[in-house]
Amino acid sequence: MATIYLNKKNFFNNASYYSKLLGEKNKLCIALKDNAYGHGIEQISQLSQEFGINHCIVKNIYEANIANSYNFETILVLYEIPTKNYSSNFHFTINCLDDISKYPPNTNVELKIDTGMSRNGIQVSQITEALNLIKKHTLNLKGVFTHFCCADEDNNITKTQEDIFNTSIKQIKESIKIPFRIHCANSTGSHKVDNNKYDIARIGIGLYGYIDIEKYKTNVAPVLSLYANKISSRELKKGDSIGYGATYEIPTNNYIVSNYDIGYGDGFFRINENQNAHIQDGRQILGRVSMDSLSIQGDDDEICIFDDASHLASIHDTIHYEIMTHLNTQLPRVIK
Repeated sequence: MATIYLNKKNFFNNASYYSKLLGEKNKLCIALKDNAYGHGIEQISQLSQEFGINHCIVKNIYEANIANSYNFETILVLYEIPTKNYSSNFHFTINCLDDISKYPPNTNVELKIDTGMSRNGIQVSQITEALNLIKKHTLNLKGVFTHFCCADEDNNITKTQEDIFNTSIKQIKESIKIPFRIHCANSTGSHKVDNNKYDIARIGIGLYGYIDIEKYKTNVAPVLSLYANKISSRELKKGDSIGYGATYEIPTNNYIVSNYDIGYGDGFFRINENQNAHIQDGRQILGRVSMDSLSIQGDDDEICIFDDASHLASIHDTIHYEIMTHLNTQLPRVIK
């Protein structure tokens, strides 16, 4: 069966790099959302606890309940509004002013400020009203944060957003006297701000081994690799074709081809036959990827499809996030 392997050494090295960048391990807040970017929320939660990561962010309550089995000090739920009270380590994001009245009394909340992403969060002009509504509905303000839209771009937008955010924090601190945590940076943003000013940084793709800033990318290494097992082998002759549409023609006689148990049904994108896609050792994927399988020259019992998603991301004109988050949750994930 096709299997995802998670490299513990690489994960720990990535976490050590970010611990040094942030100044201390306890500032690490790992992004576990969307099944830990395809890596497996349970497996990455386990590795996080072994390393000593105490904070995480998740997409919804379903993921929060899984993460809660691993004793995180805080679990920030990004998108779902609760209908009841949960464990005290659950924090829920306020993404919209109109939603504040929907939270049960005594819910722990974190207020998201829209500083330029123009996606989620309250507007700066709504801060006073938001604080009044939080008080009116007896919610517990545990944090204030924002999200950078261009942290991996070479421009001044991140600095502008950070300035807006810090002005907002000053306004909030003048209005309320209770302590709350402050955060703004993601994996790339943490390279652009003074991390001493903030309580945590939300690190996702960087902990999984990718940084989209050229001068920093070699400081981390990919954690996820995808392996497939042989289903069958056959010897083909020159002129024979492989797969749907007969799009790949065998170039020589005595050509050994094997079929392996990974396909687009497992979340491995269907290759455009006009593109030359390769597995990790450089061998070409022959013809079209099927729903449950693909073909490679040779007769290895097991092959590494990739241990770095960058090549496939380039082939599909996308980003490594998309390659990994599409991997089927039913594929076994094994820490090694």
